[in-house]
This record gives sequence, structure tokens and C-alpha cells, in this order.
Amino acid sequence: MSKAFIAAVLQDSMDSTGVAATRAAEDLIEAIVTEIEKTGSFTLPSFGTFTVRETPARKALNPRTLEEVWVEAGRTVRFKASPVLKQRVTPAKPKTKATRGPAKKKAEPVTASVSTAKKANAPAKTLTARPAKAVEAPQGAPVKARRGRPKKQS
Repeated sequence: MSKAFIAAVLQDSMDSTGVAATRAAEDLIEAIVTEIEKTGSFTLPSFGTFTVRETPARKALNPRTLEEVWVEAGRTVRFKASPVLKQRVTPAKPKTKATRGPAKKKAEPVTASVSTAKKANAPAKTLTARPAKAVEAPQGAPVKARRGRPKKQS
């Protein structure tokens, strides 16, 4: 979701101009940020809650040099979706009956088709590995183009 998307939704619902809708979207976002800075949290009913959390000082790895780096303590914003939002986003699972044990399966009569019977009576195939071909190119033959760095000629 972007600020332009919010402005477009506001413009359609309020029947206003694009400039007014963009200003309303900016004011809405600014109000949310200000509230989070003041109180440390912001809740939108039926949507979720934004909260500020403290992060501890820790050691981390620089991915480029694989060197350990000390990261200072800080703050970050976390979001927790409301149950209403979770229910709308995730599909409903079908309810299953509670049973005491595994269900018993009824035995089905075995009927083999003609093709299955032929396969069952056929001897098993054996796989043999082919020997690798090691053929040297004759002297003075043109060299095949290869990907990557060319090999050194000695």
C-alpha cells in the first residue's frame, strides 16, 4: 500500500480533488506517526496495533567482511494484526470431527488390469552406467568456445 493508493481511495470515497485527497492522506499518516511517537502505540480497530519496541545492543556479522560488529540498542516499530484482519486474510479451515482413534478403512476388492499384470510379470530392468568418453583433440584442431575465463595454454 502506498500513500498514492490511500489518496485514491479517499478521493473516490469523498468525491474530492486529487490534491485534497493527497493532503488528507499525508495528514492521516502524519497523525499516526505523531501518535506513535507520543504514546508508543497506535491502534486501528479491526486492523491492528503499531507498537514501539526497544531493541537490545547485540553483536552482528558484517555480511561483506564476515567481521563481528557491535550494534547499539535502539527502537523499532512492530505491527500486530487484529483477529478480524487475520480472519479476513486467512482462509477458513474446514472443521473436522473429533475421533477417538484412526478411522478404519474398508477393504476394497483387488482388481488388476491387463497392463498391470504384464508389468508385474516382466523382468526387472537393470541399469548400467556408460563409460565416460575421454577423447583428446588432435594437435592444431580449432579450440571450442567455452563460457567463463579461458584456460591458460602451456
